[in-house]
Amino acid sequence: MNLPIIDLSSPDPLSTAISIRQACIEYGFFYLVNHGVENDLVKAFDESKRFFSLPPGEKMKLARKEFRGYTPQDPTLGLHGDSKESYYIGPMADSASVKLNQWPSEELLENWRPSIEAIYWKLFYCCFCLPQ
Repeated sequence: MNLPIIDLSSPDPLSTAISIRQACIEYGFFYLVNHGVENDLVKAFDESKRFFSLPPGEKMKLARKEFRGYTPQDPTLGLHGDSKESYYIGPMADSASVKLNQWPSEELLENWRPSIEAIYWKLFYCCFCLPQ
């Protein structure tokens, strides 16, 4: 299968959005090029692989509370829902919200939090703080 390649440097954002939607409908995945995320931030994906490779008991120590943390895969959903494992964090701009985020211990995953925070801030800045 050849996955679609979506170029985020396109001057036509509506066309890009339509391409992303179509790729999600037809394939469920796609490649992004010219996304502006530096390679060192992409290491968050390596850290995610480490996290999701942990034994279920370790991940469940961070079970989702207040919409933050780990959500296990739900095999009962089958083709009728989203059956992936997930890990949610929320806004990190104010101290009350930051405290709701859950993080694995540094002893378990030394680079998890710094990697996830780095990509969060990069994507937040790219999406919300740049002039339109």
